[in-house]
Amino acid sequence: MKLYEVFFWGACFFLAGVFIASVVYKFSQAYLAAAMMILIVAAIFLVFRRYSLAAFSVFMILGEVYYFAHDFYQQKTSVVFGQQIEIVGIISKAETRLNSQVLVIDDIQVAAPRYPVWEYGDRVAIEGIIKKPQAEFENYYAKEGIAGLMSFPKIQLVSKGQGSRIKAPLFKIKSHFENSYKKVLPFEQAAFMSGLTLGSTAEFSDEFKEEMRLTGTTHLVALSGYNISIIIRYLGGAFALWWVTKKFKLPLSVLAVIGFVVMTGAEPSVVRAAIMAMILLLADKAGRVAYIPNVIAATALAMVLINPKILVFDVGFQLSFMALIGIIYLEPWLRKRFKAKDEPGFLGWRSHFWTTTSAQLAVLPIIVYQFGFVSPVSIPANVFLLEFIPITMGLGFFIGFAAIVSYWLSWLIALPAYIFLTYELSVIEIFAKIVNILI
Repeated sequence: MKLYEVFFWGACFFLAGVFIASVVYKFSQAYLAAAMMILIVAAIFLVFRRYSLAAFSVFMILGEVYYFAHDFYQQKTSVVFGQQIEIVGIISKAETRLNSQVLVIDDIQVAAPRYPVWEYGDRVAIEGIIKKPQAEFENYYAKEGIAGLMSFPKIQLVSKGQGSRIKAPLFKIKSHFENSYKKVLPFEQAAFMSGLTLGSTAEFSDEFKEEMRLTGTTHLVALSGYNISIIIRYLGGAFALWWVTKKFKLPLSVLAVIGFVVMTGAEPSVVRAAIMAMILLLADKAGRVAYIPNVIAATALAMVLINPKILVFDVGFQLSFMALIGIIYLEPWLRKRFKAKDEPGFLGWRSHFWTTTSAQLAVLPIIVYQFGFVSPVSIPANVFLLEFIPITMGLGFFIGFAAIVSYWLSWLIALPAYIFLTYELSVIEIFAKIVNILI
């Protein structure tokens, strides 16, 4: 067995161990699961003489041990529940929504009024009662590193600018882009542009979120490999325009992708895409052809090592990888099976059709299990939209950069952006109405 195959199967068995541990999450059951795995490995080794399989099974045990060690460490919290207490901490995450704010301080999530506006890096004193998450949401919050919840406590500012010197400027850039969109675009278009370019959905109305769910277009604002590929494409154009030498293109591209990931909140889909993009960039730099199964396995392994709970308890992680697998493996098979033409078609409709169909089929089991609903118009809706998303994103980035120089320059760029955004919003609205008629 070749080295790259050893890595692939080792990673897969490790992930299988994490999966088993995630399902068998109680410590009383953990010891039983570990003992059973050890017996299975011993049986494979002694009875069946399958030494390689036994060796790989050890990685499965390591996956289980890693999950439970991480879970044990995470549960060691000093949070006091159900009592009026005061805590002082630094805001590590601040998300503004339509009528409220969501703050994260240490391992506590705080719901706060819309005003005053709190920012990343603010040191605050909070007085209130910490509650445990409800049982059905416990794993979701644990995956996010949240141990307790506070609702509208008393908040006082202690000091500002206490956050990371790397993160703080990146969040300032994100805020600048969002504010730039609000200045030159109507509210709905500005909110959608923030979603496309930055993954910000905090100001989406419940009605619009429902329309995106009905039309299967939520992935457009769930930053993923599609968005990362567009960003890398624009970076390549910018580097060529600025006469950046080949020597500096790779490190600059990697730094830009990492900065974008941090700036947008490091969601699983964009982290997955960023890791894969960097692996492929490094392989290209080294003059090697990347072995795609290993790229996928390495990416999943890296993300699970950072946070083992995402494998089972993060739907976005599951959808992101399954969609990718569908596009890589299912799309070529479907094209061959139905003898599809290689030409992309008018406005790329044929290419978008097969890509969307492959991704939708791959994620179908997860969508049915998790949501119990499959959009009947997802494929045509995406065919009508996908050709225009890269242009819209590009205009969004240009608006943000132009706003640094001049409001009027950003306003001029916003004119064509408004046309594209209005078209895209109209497509989503029309197809949502069709779904409502059908159901």
